[in-house]
Amino acid sequence: MHRRTLFALPAALATPALASPALAQARPLRLVVPYPPGGSADVLARALAEQIAASGSRTAIVENRPGASGTIGALAVARAPADGGVVLQADGSPMSILLEAGRTQYRAEDFAPLARLATSPFVLATRPNGPLASLGDVVAAARAAPGRLTYATPGILSFAHVVAERFAAAAGIALTHVPFQGTGPATAAVLGGQVDLIPVPPGQVLDHGGGAIFRPLAITTEARHPALPATPTFREAGTDLVFLGWRGCFAPAATPPETLAGLEALLRAALEGPGGQAALQRLGEAQAWLGAADFARFWAEDRAAVRAILPRLPRE
Repeated sequence: MHRRTLFALPAALATPALASPALAQARPLRLVVPYPPGGSADVLARALAEQIAASGSRTAIVENRPGASGTIGALAVARAPADGGVVLQADGSPMSILLEAGRTQYRAEDFAPLARLATSPFVLATRPNGPLASLGDVVAAARAAPGRLTYATPGILSFAHVVAERFAAAAGIALTHVPFQGTGPATAAVLGGQVDLIPVPPGQVLDHGGGAIFRPLAITTEARHPALPATPTFREAGTDLVFLGWRGCFAPAATPPETLAGLEALLRAALEGPGGQAALQRLGEAQAWLGAADFARFWAEDRAAVRAILPRLPRE
């Protein structure tokens, strides 16, 4: 069963910049999230839906279609009617990594890129009371016993899998991948000491009170992250690695250009509204808006970068 949440406010609250005839449809806009409720993708989608509803231009439904690392929900949108009634909010795992690895039943040509919403770095982390206190400790331990150190991810060919293997390649070490069915089980395994390391977004390092859930070792940004000022970048810690995950929105490929333009404007207004900004802050993600044309170029470059590293990426 798919979980849906409907957000709606009276049309009298409409904001003129958002209330266009092309988008003033009787049925709600379906924002499809290809992951379960409660995760970071779901948090952002629900904030956007609330912001869209608050504009009065249209109601919005968040529809969770989890499974197969995000590819089930993406496939549903690829096959949906191209009438402006559905938008996929997804990340680079189903839309670049799994697609280029040949693990999907859809092609890039099945989608019309609408917008990139946000980017997020990754933090290589370990349990707070574990023996690894720095990235140098990780590299030294991995060189002393190749393959003995393990890292957890939410699944094979996830963002976390890719960033961990890019780190291992850059550092010249071998790590053992332990995939789980989701972030929750992966987190529990690391905190319980069954797995040594985990790549996570900054928002998952600290709890809501600012306490440490994990011990952060290094972050994949160019400069230190404001939420984790004491955590060095990978470059500062001696490994040349910069990597950003991303979230974006897509429509079915045959959606008319004028409809795509209306959806793009609607999403931008929602992201830049107070609800969208609050959600990004909560998640520790940076607004990184790219409109349809720029996002299409970015997506093509991202897929090319994935193709370049796939031969080195274990696909067990």
